[in-house]
Amino acid sequence: MTVPGTVGSAAGGGIPGGGDGPATARSAAELAERIGFGAPRGTHALGGGDPGCLMVGLAVVLLPPGIGLTAGSYQAGVTALGAVFLAMAVALVVLTPIVLKSRDGRIPRLHLYDGGLVLSRPEGIAACPWSEVRVVEYTKSTAVGQGGNVITVNRLRLEHIDGEALCSLGPAAPMAEISRLALAGGART
Repeated sequence: MTVPGTVGSAAGGGIPGGGDGPATARSAAELAERIGFGAPRGTHALGGGDPGCLMVGLAVVLLPPGIGLTAGSYQAGVTALGAVFLAMAVALVVLTPIVLKSRDGRIPRLHLYDGGLVLSRPEGIAACPWSEVRVVEYTKSTAVGQGGNVITVNRLRLEHIDGEALCSLGPAAPMAEISRLALAGGART
């Protein structure tokens, strides 16, 4: 069953109001309630990483040379370079919360309910009942570095029964819990 007005294809467009701020979480909850998906079971960000850590880390890396170059008795050009490093470090720390806030609205989210899932994306939200979902668990191995070290991670993909991928979850997500919920709701394997 696809939900009229919410799913063009299984993962397709739907109700406007993308972003992932409070309005989208509210829209996802309203959609799930209207469809009759039952109790909410959690929300998970789909991808993203954390540029905040990168920005603050870069600021920490720029700070010591900035202090050293401005505090030392160097020529004006070197002291100016130190001042630029310090200014960049301060700017990165100040801009981090702004970047994270603006970026938060662009990260897709998976909202889980007893009766199905709701995907919120910047372009809109879409719903899919568990009976139309296939759960695929798989292992992915990747060679890293020159030594050929292999990193193996377990992943979970939720697909529409027609084969279209809805979302993919990595080791940071509670994959076993999501699988149990999906299968209990009638998803296929």
